Amino acid sequence: NLLCEVLTHVRQPPPRHTMSIVSLLLAPTLGYVDRGILKLDNTTFDKIVDGSRAVIVRFDKEYAYGDEHDAWKDFAKKVGESSASLLSCDVGVSEYGDKDNADIAERFSIKTDDFPQYRLWLKGSGSDKSPVVYSGEKKSDAFLRFVQEKAGVWIGLPGQVKELDAIAKKFGTAADKTGLVAEAKALGMSDEAAKYYLKVMDKAAADGGFISKETARLQKMIDDGSVKPAKKEQFGRRLNVLSSFA
Repeated sequence: NLLCEVLTHVRQPPPRHTMSIVSLLLAPTLGYVDRGILKLDNTTFDKIVDGSRAVIVRFDKEYAYGDEHDAWKDFAKKVGESSASLLSCDVGVSEYGDKDNADIAERFSIKTDDFPQYRLWLKGSGSDKSPVVYSGEKKSDAFLRFVQEKAGVWIGLPGQVKELDAIAKKFGTAADKTGLVAEAKALGMSDEAAKYYLKVMDKAAADGGFISKETARLQKMIDDGSVKPAKKEQFGRRLNVLSSFA
């Protein structure tokens, strides 16, 4: 459990204060029913975003709801159930009364009119460092592609194969792309997903711009209202594979 790992690695004060620090970290999560999400405030933020692991934080109004919120919950649940060393956190900002946590949003120049906003701190970067700004679609798979690419964690999206994914990540900067293609073929995988990885490798080895062009083409097809849902799902799986080559 990554939360337990977090508590283990937080710098411990003298023994007589140990329980108080644990209570401080756990209190915000009690009664917080969104699985996989750690709720932060201005007393815990710097303790969690300390560089010991990658952390993605959503800044939003205190009581969020709607499709974007559901997408974030689905993303966090998948991350929480994976083995990825990544925490998904919420900073809920109150716009009234004491304006709880407004100081954290202001610290990173996030305006309430722009909610929800997402920031990723990579492993090795504490809260005193500039985070990576997420500006993509507010959808579960888009969040997953983002953290896999930027944080280098493995969660596994529909269509992705872990062994082939590891080879794909080396593809862009490799001088010997032919050798990587041979390495991928040597795995002996022949299902639909594996065949698409190999197809992309062959084409990307011959055309350095293939990945970006194919990504744009598939995204355009997904955005086309006339394309059938089953086809969009297929194109989505292929986008997931292409994101591994970024």
